[in-house]
Amino acid sequence: MNPKIQKGALITIIVLLVIFVPLSAAGIYFKILDATTEPPAPENTGKLFYFDNKLWFYDENETLLGTYECENTICGYASSTVTDSSYGINYHQTETGRAIPMFNNRFALIRDTNDLTDTSTFLFDITNNLAYKDSMYTSVNDYSVGIVDNLIIAVNESNKYGIIELDDDFTVAIPFNYDFIGLKDDTDENGELIADYFITLQNGVWHIIDRNEAVLTEDIHEPIIDYTGTYIITQVNAEIYHLVDYNNTPVVNTNFKRLSFTDRYVNCFTQDNYFYVYDPANNEIISDTYEVTDEDEVITAIDTNNRLAISINGNVRETINLS
Repeated sequence: MNPKIQKGALITIIVLLVIFVPLSAAGIYFKILDATTEPPAPENTGKLFYFDNKLWFYDENETLLGTYECENTICGYASSTVTDSSYGINYHQTETGRAIPMFNNRFALIRDTNDLTDTSTFLFDITNNLAYKDSMYTSVNDYSVGIVDNLIIAVNESNKYGIIELDDDFTVAIPFNYDFIGLKDDTDENGELIADYFITLQNGVWHIIDRNEAVLTEDIHEPIIDYTGTYIITQVNAEIYHLVDYNNTPVVNTNFKRLSFTDRYVNCFTQDNYFYVYDPANNEIISDTYEVTDEDEVITAIDTNNRLAISINGNVRETINLS
């Protein structure tokens, strides 16, 4: 072969090696880089609450506020737990408990566990992506309709009751010093429970307190099941009720079989199976007296004309004009 041709071929081979060897190395590099790069996270196009092992929080305009990364298989909003029935309190009853929703597009109460029996709950700050897992609650309660001012009755890990407020910020409205806190069934125009006063149990003593934790009653040693601004119904057992004032002074020295309020009036069921309506402010019975059994359904209600109607088993027996 001609030496010039050999020299030209050698130069050509060298040039091709200079061009293609770096390109091959670059190809290998980019292939490896592509294999080690994580694929993009799937998009929650359906705006589901639980998606891709996360909780997704949206406002009323379906704008994403934030997400929470679930750590366990049972993950979502905490459910409202009501314990008032243990004490016979006249509380707001619903057919089923509900998950407690998000508050002010800022806070959520979350349950994240692998144990169906574990009701532990913690507060999650959606805006700041903070999970307050150092302050766990064994139960939380908004009576499934909500409490005014975004209040929640909660029980901490020491089994003490307190009240938290989830408004623009997270605050402890009433410290966790109580053995029980409950609310009577009294709702506002929005269907939320009015929370001016609370029924409390502490060290075996019952009180009514206000939002500032001021005690409004003397010590009461029987469970408080209902109250007005002046009078209180207490329950000794399933068939003994008492009517007292805020000083724990008996209004009537009688063991009633059952008592309840309709506005400021008291529905009285006696031990010998009679029923009447009593006005404690004027110390007088304002209705006729009816013989009833435990199976009879007795309903009293005040209409828009300020008349109190008494119905027994669906039949109106009396209508009373109230002063």
